Amino acid sequence: MGSEVGTSPWIRTASGNVLAEIRKIRYSVSSNRDFRLHVLASELDGAFNSDLPLSINEGSVWAGRGLSGRSQVGVTLSYGSVTAVLAPEIWGTQNLDFQTFSYPENIPRPGDIGERMRHPLASPFHYPPHSIDLPQRLGYDSGMSLGPGQSSLSWESASVRIGVATESFRWGPSIRNPFLVSNNAQGFPRLFAQTTKPFESPIGDVHAQWILGRLEESSYFDNDPENDHRSLSGVIVTLNPSFEPNLSVGIGRVVYAPALGFMDLPTAAFDFVRSVGPVASETSDEQRPLGPDRIFSIFAHWSFPDAGLETWMEWGRSEEPRSIRDFLEAPHHSRGYTLGLRHDQSTTNSARLAIEAEITSLEPSQSFRLKKHGEWYTSRRVIQGYTHKGRVIGAGIGPSGSSQWLAVDWVAPRWNLGLFGTRMRLENEALYSYFPEYRRADVTLLAGVRGAGKIGPFRFEAAWAESIRLNYLFQTKPLPNDAYRGVDLRNQVLRLSFSATGA
Repeated sequence: MGSEVGTSPWIRTASGNVLAEIRKIRYSVSSNRDFRLHVLASELDGAFNSDLPLSINEGSVWAGRGLSGRSQVGVTLSYGSVTAVLAPEIWGTQNLDFQTFSYPENIPRPGDIGERMRHPLASPFHYPPHSIDLPQRLGYDSGMSLGPGQSSLSWESASVRIGVATESFRWGPSIRNPFLVSNNAQGFPRLFAQTTKPFESPIGDVHAQWILGRLEESSYFDNDPENDHRSLSGVIVTLNPSFEPNLSVGIGRVVYAPALGFMDLPTAAFDFVRSVGPVASETSDEQRPLGPDRIFSIFAHWSFPDAGLETWMEWGRSEEPRSIRDFLEAPHHSRGYTLGLRHDQSTTNSARLAIEAEITSLEPSQSFRLKKHGEWYTSRRVIQGYTHKGRVIGAGIGPSGSSQWLAVDWVAPRWNLGLFGTRMRLENEALYSYFPEYRRADVTLLAGVRGAGKIGPFRFEAAWAESIRLNYLFQTKPLPNDAYRGVDLRNQVLRLSFSATGA
């Protein structure tokens, strides 16, 4: 439930992410109130994709085709109960050309008045009713951006922390595809309040966090400047049962809605408890009147320290049941799920073998045969969907995606080396609702090697992978005898990371 800041997910290894302080300076202001300055780790990340963009859970960076990079520096300033973190980020991408295609809108003839409803780079699969701001490419040229990054300003008491922030964070136990909030998109500006120590209840310790954020549309969605912002109200509550301290269960809900400006945000503060009504009507109803939409999930994490084993799960619905009867008839309607485990096997010389696996599915459930429904993160009422600046805030595999992940790492005290692989099936709904002719699923297969090492105050991480994307954008080539062959594209992926971590 805390902040998630750091290196690319392709190279985050079993030893975890490091955001360390490399120097601490403490100035005594009085006997009971100190000014403290902490210099945070400097970070430099680089990415290379040879033929296609591949960018999942990389925060502010969109790793397009070619070279991309991110740099971060920062300090923490504390005075009494108030803490300010100044950690801006600068990132850039070469953004070389690759194949995209636009939705065939009815464009007027030359000389007629009119223009496209959506940008040519907007997703061709997500016009109403399954609308979302998910561009295929962030512009046609290379670019660079500077932002507040992992910054925050907060006040903390013995039990509560409140403040404003733009830092990245995650909700839930999933390591690859959290449903509600991940670091797939860059951090969005928000107010927050959270517990800093558990609330003791008769059934166990309770933690909670509330957020009220402002989401922004990308520059590659539509041409309406009046709908560029949305509100996001969310809450997560976790429980550590008193009978099992190694078990954690939780529930989270987010509600997002159109917002014309900052003055609309206060009215959305408690939208997370708001009933938004049914939104998945018949597909002929292409767009409902503007209003809120929502996602909810439940999750659990159970660790067995003596066995070196962790397990976790997350289950959610993009559409809540209309009644208990509706849930009992089709509990799997619009559902998504994640199952994961990690096992650390101790060996000799303080080293261990770590095995990590996770599967996630947001693909349409079988209930679509009887009940019409939308896709995860898309919306009939909030046309940008659940995104911030063109990136899904939740699971990086996106609408109606699925993935399987496996990694094996040898972890020593100051270095680690491992293998990893994943299969991702993207935009599965489009295969059935978008194309009238025969197509095949768009599937990415990726396998590679990763490693990390620490020398003095410096930490280095690297990963290389070979990837093949089968049936790119669902394309096939006709062959004799009514056969088809997919359009397959290969892609080489490289990730490098450097940070100064302290001794």
